[in-house]
Amino acid sequence: MKYGSMVLLLLALLFPLTLPAQTGTTAPASPNDTVILGRRLFQQNCSVCHTQATLTNPMYGPSLYRDIVNGKEEAMRDFIGKGSSKMPGFRYGLKASEINAIVEYLKTVPKPAPRSPQTKGEGPVD
Repeated sequence: MKYGSMVLLLLALLFPLTLPAQTGTTAPASPNDTVILGRRLFQQNCSVCHTQATLTNPMYGPSLYRDIVNGKEEAMRDFIGKGSSKMPGFRYGLKASEINAIVEYLKTVPKPAPRSPQTKGEGPVD
């Protein structure tokens, strides 16, 4: 009985019931997949500073949209990778293909509507 339990334990350790997670990401299959990946990466890494401010979250960086990016793709890739004195660089945290995906996503973002300035005490309270 002891021998059978040991064999069963050994088999359980050698052949786990779950499959290991895929370690690497595959390249996006189509341009639409690249934009989807770029949107996800933008939301994870950039949106905290580059999306419209809320009552409790100020906007730290400029709004990013297609008019800013079109024609300046290489400069955007370089800026995202290296950063600046106010923005961290992502060259060590993101692969070049992921930075490219963010740029491709930004080329699809329309210009945001201008926000009217609100004074203290005005506006909706949610």
